[in-house]
Amino acid sequence: MSGSDDYISRLPDSGFGPNAGGLPVIPGGWMSREVVIGSQTFSLALPADPNEFLSDPETLASRPDDDDYAPYWPHLWTSARPMAEAIASANWTDATRTLELGCGVGLVGLAGLASGLDVTFSDYEPHAVQLAHHNAHANGFDKAGALVLDWREPISERFPVILACDVVYDVSDHLPLLDLLAVMLEERGCCWIGDAGRQTAASFIELARRRNFDVELHDEYGNRMLEPHVGRFQLMQLRAGR
Repeated sequence: MSGSDDYISRLPDSGFGPNAGGLPVIPGGWMSREVVIGSQTFSLALPADPNEFLSDPETLASRPDDDDYAPYWPHLWTSARPMAEAIASANWTDATRTLELGCGVGLVGLAGLASGLDVTFSDYEPHAVQLAHHNAHANGFDKAGALVLDWREPISERFPVILACDVVYDVSDHLPLLDLLAVMLEERGCCWIGDAGRQTAASFIELARRRNFDVELHDEYGNRMLEPHVGRFQLMQLRAGR
């Protein structure tokens, strides 16, 4: 299903009209940035000013019952780069079907595509999926898949590799995320989660182990860690326990 036309068609209308570059018109407009990961240089389209969304009527109207809503997808988060570096330096089996959760602008998934993985970008926000898919095509990866996905409503498709970055900052998301992994991660599959060293990582790891996941921790240089740390990038590698 990854990369097929009917898969892409599951993206709903963005709500904004398309501009000349094929991207939606957004508050603050677009900018481009080059990001070097390993030997690869990616050209990314990014929202020029993510803060413009905070006062955008259409954005606020999309969450009328959530006074604290703030869209996170327009940001290129700092931990995305070391996560992408970790993916680029790993040994993967070519064409392994891979799901990226919370894809945002798509840098992590792009690193997977450049490493030979068959990546499907997913996010709760349709704009994020549209942008990540656009960035994949702009960098020559025209077979990338795209899926709007609510963690609380996982689909039956399973993946041997799942990637995510900056997804454990909210404790209320920990259980839905682990429930999704129980459904969508293949038996003996692996899930890599990059984290900026948030205090909430420890509680996520504890819950994951209680849910029978084996968890390994590594720093940004690939060194094994015994405990999570705060304020520095760390990579959590999860596998379903036997």
